[in-house]
Amino acid sequence: MILPRFSSFFKNLKPPQLIILGFLSVIIAGSILLALPLSDQNGQATSYLDSLFMAVSATCVTGLAVVNTADHWNKFGQVIIMLMVEVGGLGFMSFLVLLLNMTEKHSSFKSKMLIRDAYNFTSFSNGVGLVKSIIKLSLVTQLIGAVLLSFDFVPKFGWLDGIWYSVFHAISAHSNAGFDLFETSLFDFRDNSYVLSIMSLLILSGSFGFIVWFDLLNFRKTHKMTLHSRLALHMTAILVILGTFLYSCLNFKNFDGHPMNFLAQNFFLSITPRSGGFSFGSYSTSSYDSLLLTMILMFIGGTSGSTAGGVKTTTFGILLLDLRTIFSNREKTIYHERRVPRKTISRVYEIIFIYIAIIFTSSFVLLITEQLPRNNGIEYVFFEVISALATVGLSLGLTPELSIFGKILIMCLMFVGRIGIMTVIYAASRHNRIDEELIQYPEEEIVVG
Repeated sequence: MILPRFSSFFKNLKPPQLIILGFLSVIIAGSILLALPLSDQNGQATSYLDSLFMAVSATCVTGLAVVNTADHWNKFGQVIIMLMVEVGGLGFMSFLVLLLNMTEKHSSFKSKMLIRDAYNFTSFSNGVGLVKSIIKLSLVTQLIGAVLLSFDFVPKFGWLDGIWYSVFHAISAHSNAGFDLFETSLFDFRDNSYVLSIMSLLILSGSFGFIVWFDLLNFRKTHKMTLHSRLALHMTAILVILGTFLYSCLNFKNFDGHPMNFLAQNFFLSITPRSGGFSFGSYSTSSYDSLLLTMILMFIGGTSGSTAGGVKTTTFGILLLDLRTIFSNREKTIYHERRVPRKTISRVYEIIFIYIAIIFTSSFVLLITEQLPRNNGIEYVFFEVISALATVGLSLGLTPELSIFGKILIMCLMFVGRIGIMTVIYAASRHNRIDEELIQYPEEEIVVG
């Protein structure tokens, strides 16, 4: 009797609810393993709240940590974190859909809906083949990254540690997780343009999104590219080039006479805030202009359907396109001779408004509940909140000092940021849109502006 009810319960769940349940399952399993003494360097049990925080951060590919990954966890604990990062980056639904279809001859309609909602695709096509391609593409990219990193890590740390560090950081960078095994992130590599460049490219490859990668890989055959991929690539190029230029201007006073290192550092700085989470210095010592630029890049994030967080490059791109339309006194938003649907534009404003509302509300609550160090302003909290919601992982030092309530709030922000704000809303919504379409109310103007 129990199994049929259990099966019926899952069948009645909507795809967004299944996605949330899948991520929660991985988080709970990972947190239990991390809380065990066999995961700790000293063989002691870690408090469950700290283990849960780390499991949420790893599965939601964020990188915020209440304990140092290199100091606190032994190899077993680090492997658990790496596996959660991999599952969180690829999406738990990828493995679930493959498992479901191993027992079915054809992809079920629900499986296709899961794939669509998990990766923000616009259609149900390709099903399991698409999931297999996603996993294969990610694993190949991580393997290439690990091999390239090993050229530097193996001579420094030896074969065993060098290969382990290469694999761990390739997975963490490509998944935009921000976890590292060097105690101080990439501080020891700040003058190593080779490692910084490889890590930057791995972060960038993960933030592109699978739709963009498929379009790029198939472009030679089809000679076509979706409007989504065009806008994503366009915005990514603008953000990387403009970010590198602005950071170069802000950090020019620190120029040490090595142009390659200086360029690699600022190239890295323009990419890591957009969900990468790695750093080669302390952001607590950064100037306010640099912190503001970092928070803007964290807010924008990567591309839809990728491992990155934020409001997404395409969302921000459509916002800029629509603002151009408004200022030019036009009615239709056009990009590459295509009209952007009004419902898409409305969705953009909804996402950005909700995102900003969550940031300000959460920051206000943390300013009440948390004790700020002396000589730190509200940027100390705002930076952490944006970093958690955008699943970035950069910090000004607040996370290790959080109260129990603060840790719970930051965990919720990381979870919502990884799952997606609209996915959470759809999962919680009971409203039937058909009822709305059957009933039509008269319109009446309201004065705005």
